[in-house]
Amino acid sequence: MLILLISFLCHVFLNHATILHCDFETDCVDFTFDSNWGLTDGDHSQGIDHDHTLNTGAGHYRYYNPQFSPQAQWAEIQTTNRLPLSIDRVLCFYMWYYTSRANFPFNVQVGQGDDGQLARVFFSTAGRNASTNDWTLINITLPTEELKIFIRLNVSTQPLTFDDFSVDYCDGPRPIPPKVLYSCDFESSCTNDFISLPQYVYQWSILNASDAMKIDKAAPTVDFTFGNASGHYALLSNATRGLGYLHAQREIQITSNEFYCLNFRYYGTQGPNKHQAYLSIYSWASNESKIIQKLWPTGDLHRYQ
Repeated sequence: MLILLISFLCHVFLNHATILHCDFETDCVDFTFDSNWGLTDGDHSQGIDHDHTLNTGAGHYRYYNPQFSPQAQWAEIQTTNRLPLSIDRVLCFYMWYYTSRANFPFNVQVGQGDDGQLARVFFSTAGRNASTNDWTLINITLPTEELKIFIRLNVSTQPLTFDDFSVDYCDGPRPIPPKVLYSCDFESSCTNDFISLPQYVYQWSILNASDAMKIDKAAPTVDFTFGNASGHYALLSNATRGLGYLHAQREIQITSNEFYCLNFRYYGTQGPNKHQAYLSIYSWASNESKIIQKLWPTGDLHRYQ
């Protein structure tokens, strides 16, 4: 019985895999680094003479090597893909850092959407951990959302080193499922909630992927919901220059003490005449003010090619 129990436990532990993991001893595909980050080992020290994974000079880690371009304001590390929504277990992000500088601020942000424009700071530090002269753990409980993780800083000094990034299940109360005010996948009667405003050159159509490809050869061959040609989506074919508005007629009531997010998927290509396309999302207040507010993107016009 003891042999069977030990065998079972070993099987469980050996088959447990973190959701995301980078220890820099093998190729890291779960996280993406911009040009401000180098890779080294403890024998070629960039601030500390050993890594965290192996705790030896032969172990590898990432170090901050600022190479700011005129366009960039932040050095950044981010998860390569969005984390999936976990509704039954809590997710945590772990990483280890070291700096010898007392003043070296950086933060960890959670961003929604592929572009991460809506970002919230979940952890920040001023610099060196005064209680140790070694690697320091950062442990962040993640919200119940589809999200990306960003590590950002905008200082030009050194040293700062990172090692052992991971996202895994952790202890905590069962996540509260998100409250959904409205959803539409264009596969049901909800399509009647959307109209293409007729006074504009571009006209939106809601149709399945196989029919969309007959109208525009550059249209996606499958929808997002089902991933096949019979699934539906909203299509705008930009064959000529002009504007087109898809209007959601369904009114959504949000009180001043509530916070909600708009999520949508889009697929953009150049039109047959190689016109550049710009996509923006607006809200239209239904009260007396009738205020129209741009929701996305938050910066310049979002152009896709």
